Order: sequence, then structure tokens, then C-alpha cells
Amino acid sequence: MNDMKSLSLRICLIASVTFATSAAIIRLVWALTKPMPVVSLVILILLTFAALGIYALILYLTIKPSLKKLISLPVAISVTIVFTGALAGATIHYIRFVPSPEVASPLSVVMASLLLAAGISAYLLVLWGIWKARKTKGK
Repeated sequence: MNDMKSLSLRICLIASVTFATSAAIIRLVWALTKPMPVVSLVILILLTFAALGIYALILYLTIKPSLKKLISLPVAISVTIVFTGALAGATIHYIRFVPSPEVASPLSVVMASLLLAAGISAYLLVLWGIWKARKTKGK
């Protein structure tokens, strides 16, 4: 009975994440259909790959959850690549957004700066956590 509840929970989690990721990817791909500068294409492609990478990791860990898998080298490398791509896309977007005429309010720059700072600090925490877990595993 306990396994059934766990299986039901996993199926529900996979469905929820699939719906949300599908919507995000459809929106990103839809944006690719319009003519745009190369830099915007790079941002959208990085964000699409980041969304797919995060989805793949969640799916992988939901199907067969295991702390051993979570701290494995392939997962550590994959997570690092995905978060690096996402941060690169966010940074490129920030650099293009701040001087653009689309900035309607100084608060937009403040919010964008805060979001980028949050992204950078979260990125550093993720890297530290992943590689700390890997280092601890080796001892």
C-alpha cells in the first residue's frame, strides 16, 4: 500500500513538472519563430536547454530517487552545465536589457539587478553543494 502511494506521488510529480516544462519550452520555441538578433537567439537556446536539463534531472531523480545518484559525477556535471547555461543566458539578457529603451522605470533595473544577484549567489551555492557532496563522497 505504501508503494502505491509513493508511485502515485511520483506520477503526479512527473505530470506536474511535465506540464510546466512543456509550457515553458513551447513559449521559448515560439519566440524562436520570430526574426531576432543572434544574441536573443543565444539567450532563448540557452534557456531552452536549461529548462530541458532541469526537467531531465527532476525526471531522473523522480523515477528512481537515490542520494547515491544525486551525488554521482554525471549528475554533478549535468547540473553544473545546466546552471551555467541558465546563468549565462540570464547575464546576457541583463546586459542587453539595462541600456535598452524597454526599461520603463528605474525600478526595472533594480529588480533585474536583484534577480541577477540572486541567480549568481544561487549558482555559487549549487556549485558549492554539488562539489562538497562529491568531495565528501570520496572520503
